[in-house]
Amino acid sequence: MADVFNPVKEEKDGVRARRAIWTTRSLELAIKGLTEGKRLTANPFYENKVKLLKADLTYQRTAEEKAEWLKCRNDIIYFVETYCKILTPKGVAHVELRDYQREYLKHLEQNRLSIFLACRQCGKTVTSALFMLHFICFNIDKAALVVANKYKTAKEILDKAKNIYMELPYFLKPGIYKWNEAEIVLDNGCRLMCEATTINSGIGFTYHCVLCDEFAHVPPNVLDKFYNNLFPVVTASKARFMLTSTQNGRNLFYRLYKAAEQHDNEYAAFKVDWYQVPEWNPETQQWEERDEAWHRLQVANYGSEEAFNQQFGTNFNISANTLISQKKLRECIATPFVNKDIYGVPFSDDWYWHPDYEPMESLRKDYIVTTCDLAEGIGQDYTVFSVYRMVNPGTDDLECVGYFRCNDKSRDRCAESLMNLYIKWCHPDHALLSFERNTYGEIFLKDINELAEKKYADWDPGFLVKYYTESGTKFHYGIKITAGNKTTHCVIFKESFERGKTINEAEHFIYELQNFSDDGTGHYKASFGHDDMIMTAVQVEFVRKELQYKMLRDDFESGNSYQEDTIWNPYDNSEPMPEVLYGPGMDDSMGSLSRLQRM
Repeated sequence: MADVFNPVKEEKDGVRARRAIWTTRSLELAIKGLTEGKRLTANPFYENKVKLLKADLTYQRTAEEKAEWLKCRNDIIYFVETYCKILTPKGVAHVELRDYQREYLKHLEQNRLSIFLACRQCGKTVTSALFMLHFICFNIDKAALVVANKYKTAKEILDKAKNIYMELPYFLKPGIYKWNEAEIVLDNGCRLMCEATTINSGIGFTYHCVLCDEFAHVPPNVLDKFYNNLFPVVTASKARFMLTSTQNGRNLFYRLYKAAEQHDNEYAAFKVDWYQVPEWNPETQQWEERDEAWHRLQVANYGSEEAFNQQFGTNFNISANTLISQKKLRECIATPFVNKDIYGVPFSDDWYWHPDYEPMESLRKDYIVTTCDLAEGIGQDYTVFSVYRMVNPGTDDLECVGYFRCNDKSRDRCAESLMNLYIKWCHPDHALLSFERNTYGEIFLKDINELAEKKYADWDPGFLVKYYTESGTKFHYGIKITAGNKTTHCVIFKESFERGKTINEAEHFIYELQNFSDDGTGHYKASFGHDDMIMTAVQVEFVRKELQYKMLRDDFESGNSYQEDTIWNPYDNSEPMPEVLYGPGMDDSMGSLSRLQRM
């Protein structure tokens, strides 16, 4: 103890706090002296508050403290669970992170742009405060900003960060230059500020970390202008930008979150639902899981499911005018479809398949119906090919097993990918293909024919669905979807989907369903984003009426199967591997016309 500076020790000249070499033990002696009413010859505390250190103190950490400081800097979870304390129903105690809070903190570290859709009472505020505190304690010369729909909300996050700071051990605390209700400034050059969201919030200062809390609740006349002013500043400095909010209808936060879920922007989406959040039971003094019984009780307390969802839901107040019922939408499970390499099919990165479906093993065995929604490929609407297979003999059920979705490749290149999939991997007697005969439909048909005729002089597009006129004597390839027939077939699709006749779990498809609603005129379209995948599903209802589909269904029902010896086996080394359509040559065993092609 001889080497420890004792600020209570009597000295003739006294010692300035900033000239002394402070240690954890020196600070403990200073606190002890103040508690005993003794005068300090050197005061290390900011404004005499023993939980705040003055700026620019010379602080000497032990070897163990240095190791802990580094560990806390490199691992925010360790920092929070080991050293952070908050006020709980049982008093001030160490933070016990819930699973989703732990995941969210890691999510923030891994993503510069993040957007968090939170149910109420999930601990969003304290989790945000923990991240902001860690950011300013373990960086140098960084500025962080918290803005919220109300100044009170932003100040609450700053206050929580300040309260957590005060409970940290001294060896983790930077010194204080400024400590007031709107800003704290540390001697490592970092600062944390808070303010209400206005059109000019955050303008005129360089920030390295910005948190916009309750973003969806900022008044509409402020929100868009604020975002458009601040976002370029944030992106120019490559700052962290975090949007957090409970749901509040279909405003800018909704549009950004939905685009993030579909990976159409740079934000990384994160969501916490009410059933993930435990409920404090004052009788047992324990946190308990929210179950269906809790849900039913709350619905009864609020008076309706809609009122409950307004407070605890994360469905952006899905309105009653969506094509698919709210009940069905809540039951939908969005499954991320994945890329799978398919030999001979270009642009496999744009094909997505159900995780349990192996296209190279199953496409040739299955009875396939593919519907196409076409676009220009200039970065706007998507060209979508949805691949459905017949399932459950004795029914008319179709299940989506894969889809192609692309908006940055030309129409002919998309057609090239589709044709290679069909010619190389689908059995000619087991596959149908339909497309919308819109602006691009005729050109798409021309692309298909040109691709096929590179190899087959007698090409007959037999797997293309023939749509017959009312007289039944003439047909055309492709279906013309008009305002007159679209609404009817949307309603037919609704019945098929809600009854389980059309099965599609693809997450992009489910997201589109949540936005597909009546525009107020009796017509259905996307209220935001795209509806390309939905329109391929609606097109299935047109296909179901045609003769070729009925014959294909009959074959499926009768259990007809192809002859194995007529099919190229990609794993059989005795046969040369065929070329793709755009290359020289094709395997002639796949060129014979099927029964459907001769219709």
